[in-house]
Amino acid sequence: MSGTVLILGGGISGLTAALQLSASGHAVTVIEQAAKVGGRLCHAPPPLLLEAHHATWSLLNRLGKDVVTRRLRHTPLEFLQSTGARIQFLHLPLPSPLNTLLGTTLFQGLSMRDRWHLLSFLERTWEQDPPLPNDLDLRLADEWLASIGQSESARRGVWNSLARLLLGAALPQVSAGLFMRTLRRCFLTGARTTKLILPSHGLDSFLLAPLKAQLDALGVQFQTNTMATQLHFDRDRVVRVELADHTTLTADWYIAALPRHHLTPLLPERVVTHYAYFQQLSRLSESPLVIVRLHLDQAIEQTQLVLLEHRTFHWMIRHPDRALHEQAAVVWGIAVDAPDLLAQTNEALILLALKDMGAAFPTTSAPRLIEADVVRQPQAYLTPKPATQQCRPLPSSPFVNFFVAGDWTDTGWPANLESAILSGQRCAEAIPA
Repeated sequence: MSGTVLILGGGISGLTAALQLSASGHAVTVIEQAAKVGGRLCHAPPPLLLEAHHATWSLLNRLGKDVVTRRLRHTPLEFLQSTGARIQFLHLPLPSPLNTLLGTTLFQGLSMRDRWHLLSFLERTWEQDPPLPNDLDLRLADEWLASIGQSESARRGVWNSLARLLLGAALPQVSAGLFMRTLRRCFLTGARTTKLILPSHGLDSFLLAPLKAQLDALGVQFQTNTMATQLHFDRDRVVRVELADHTTLTADWYIAALPRHHLTPLLPERVVTHYAYFQQLSRLSESPLVIVRLHLDQAIEQTQLVLLEHRTFHWMIRHPDRALHEQAAVVWGIAVDAPDLLAQTNEALILLALKDMGAAFPTTSAPRLIEADVVRQPQAYLTPKPATQQCRPLPSSPFVNFFVAGDWTDTGWPANLESAILSGQRCAEAIPA
């Protein structure tokens, strides 16, 4: 039985839910407080796509981008170490576990001692002798890596760079359980899963524009520049949503596809204090994100990803961009979990990005800067600290017609694009067709 669905939040999780629900016959309305839908993805760099991102590939398939994207060449994962050494993690087209064993053996980013300890741990893990500890979600990844023989230099370099890239936080803050599960999914389950694809487009043009076009064709209604201020509950359900202009909206089903810090103010105090589902949200926290986009008068052919050790920006992406300017390139500098950068001026951040770009992508002559943008997000990523997993909410709330979506919810993934899309899919699946 189809009905009406009101989705609060026009980010990728809300739009994914809207696509699935509208295709199954529901009348869907999306409420978004910004002037356009897309949330922070409107200014996001190209997505890091791995074969393990099943929900993301499912959405790309629905948008007709699956086949084209999979044909793109593999983008090497390159590390620029503090010593100036540049090292690639090799993508080897071998069956698991041979690809992992040989790739780890050949990876020069770790010392021979660190590689030996890592290979010994992987062998024991595959043989489950001994099994992984049950308390990994309560331990810090930094401490756990030390316990399996990873040196301080390996942890401060390679492992810290991977933690920032995959989980959005520095290694000393990250849950060992989530870190291990993410590494296993992305790098330890076969050659196909470790193939990294970086489309040469930001997420706005690559994903949001075709998704919005499909939603318009399906008749999804959008109310932008509209802010919800209160959710009203009666017994076991939500009965209406109050807006900033004091008008109300009603529906059969409600999905809150909002950041955690935007959802909590909408809840009555009696609901927060009575239900553990909502109480635990206060135990979650977010890490900041700073993005600098540099548009350069520079001809390049290939997309590159470089992880930077002990620099201002933690990774940089460079890709060709002939759409905006012939023979041009775009460089994205991304810094996560670096709150001191939020107070820097745009001019200072652009200069820092240009400096790191010179190290990441050295050239004989500096390219001319056409334009630059800076994006600051003080609360961007869910901080994946120990014990966070048990506080992340499931899609179904204690109220029968109210669901929660977002990359910060309990999807089993870090707060990334895959988690956001998967949460929207699960909310849509929970609503009867």
